[in-house]
Amino acid sequence: MGAWGTGIFADDTAADVRDEYFEYLEDEVPDEEATRRLIDSFAYLLREDNAAELWVPLAAAQFHVGRLDGQVKAAALAAIDEGSGLDLWEEAGPDELAERVAALQELRGQLTGPQPARKTFPTP
Repeated sequence: MGAWGTGIFADDTAADVRDEYFEYLEDEVPDEEATRRLIDSFAYLLREDNAAELWVPLAAAQFHVGRLDGQVKAAALAAIDEGSGLDLWEEAGPDELAERVAALQELRGQLTGPQPARKTFPTP
């Protein structure tokens, strides 16, 4: 995985999760089906014990379009609370780690607060 920052989508895998999820929505795939397809597509992360790399960006993407799934939310919050998926930022140093933790805590606040209005996507 390549990372270029500490933001939620500032690494290759997180950006891929977000982009693929949004592509499903643009193709008018229903919410539950889009989530299922995305999880199937990135199931290797679950097998490799890298679940945070799936749940955190998926929850963030769903939240930003007003479609946060309860199970995805719970998995993302568990990953954040457990400190999962911080290895890359730990290796980068204490400043980067602190910035990543702050980004995750900001996301946690969003996920536990009111969800924004549901956004629609233009069809391609």
